[in-house]
Amino acid sequence: MSGGRIDINVGADDGLPDNYRDLLASIKRNLDPASNTVLLVDDERGIRMKVARDVKAFDPTIVIHEAVNGRDALDKLATIRQKYHREPLFIVLDLNMPVLDGWEVIKQLKKEYEEAGKTAGIPIIVLSSTSGEKSAFLKRTSIHDGKTGYVPLVSVAKETCMEKDRYDTAGEKGLMAWLGHFIRQAH
Repeated sequence: MSGGRIDINVGADDGLPDNYRDLLASIKRNLDPASNTVLLVDDERGIRMKVARDVKAFDPTIVIHEAVNGRDALDKLATIRQKYHREPLFIVLDLNMPVLDGWEVIKQLKKEYEEAGKTAGIPIIVLSSTSGEKSAFLKRTSIHDGKTGYVPLVSVAKETCMEKDRYDTAGEKGLMAWLGHFIRQAH
């Protein structure tokens, strides 16, 4: 222990059985407050910067990862899982983005947790200035009222949204409430 901090050094050549090494590595990760991550996904840099500041206001030790589209988000999520061996505390997700939109990210993450036999995935906060609805040929999907089937998901309107009553919360005040909720749940 140095300066009030416990140092655990675990390496592949330490002679320990794998299960014991895995246990020590898990303890080390949980001792490290920098293993709490959040993934911010929006093609607008200004939105990502603002949400990152808001998250850091709740807990400055949280590591923020940013993605500019859905494909980038799935890649960053794989990196987070590999590096930290845990899921991000939550994902803040825009719906309308180039390359791969938020709708497809939700669909893929839902499929992932269902295939793993889980009833819920990483909490997602949808932060969108659109109505939260998407039309496809003879089909209309909505982000509201659990219609995506993704659990847990909340939808928050950006300030420019015209139909604020359609969202779980509206504007900056609503976003801050949900950020605080998910961060407090993690601690």
